Amino acid sequence: MAESIHQARVLKALTQDRHIRLSSMDASPLWDGVRRGHPHLDPAACACLTELLTATALLQGRTAFAERLQLLVKGAGRARAVVADCWPDGTIRGVLDLSAVESGDWVSAPGLLQVMRSNATGQPYIGNLALVEGGIQVQLEHYLQSSEQIQASLTLWCDPGTGEAGGLLVEPLPDCPPARLARLVQAIESLEVVPFWERTAEFLANWISQGEGTEEATATVLFYRCRCTRQALLETLRRFSLEQKADLFKGDEPLEVRCDYCGTLYPITRLDLIAGGA
Repeated sequence: MAESIHQARVLKALTQDRHIRLSSMDASPLWDGVRRGHPHLDPAACACLTELLTATALLQGRTAFAERLQLLVKGAGRARAVVADCWPDGTIRGVLDLSAVESGDWVSAPGLLQVMRSNATGQPYIGNLALVEGGIQVQLEHYLQSSEQIQASLTLWCDPGTGEAGGLLVEPLPDCPPARLARLVQAIESLEVVPFWERTAEFLANWISQGEGTEEATATVLFYRCRCTRQALLETLRRFSLEQKADLFKGDEPLEVRCDYCGTLYPITRLDLIAGGA
């Protein structure tokens, strides 16, 4: 029952005139998952992580959630690194590593954006792109234009005070007339007058279609949940060499391994690793 609290919804649609593809999302449930999973982070840091999670979900939606997508942002801002990890089964999780910088932007150049895609066969594709000046939405727009040759607009928001969060990814199709493109730009720019709480996925789709409606609308549910398990951790550690296993322990004290994504602490003993063989 608790998992339903953290469910977010991505709506994919094509405008009625078939000139604009869009994905919209109410990410407030992701904010709630981030706050519960990372109690050491202040609200502003949680907002930064929630924005990257939202961007990852919207970007993964372009492939109909057929692959695993990880985004890593490493920079010189208040966040040393921010990671979002979205899976085809609808699981999404993330982590933010704080830097020594105590003021200014959370994401700042110099640094890099790393995009890792894993398809159904498990074959990964990893692309790296230097950060440009701007926040997470600027980095992702730059990635789409530079690496995928896609002209798209990404809008992200997360209020650290209320946790109201969401995102909108809009992609004009090649045959979009100039007049329709101008109306699209106006709609995106005027979105700032709409309160965050009003920006539901359906509202955003209707806003971009300017009341004309959409076609081929599909919705995908995502839920914020870590995928770590004690068994998966043991299987990884058991693949270590005998020398590596010996280095893990000091005396008879158990090894304590903490998951970066959710903070769960797993005590591991020598016997745990021996039980799995050398």
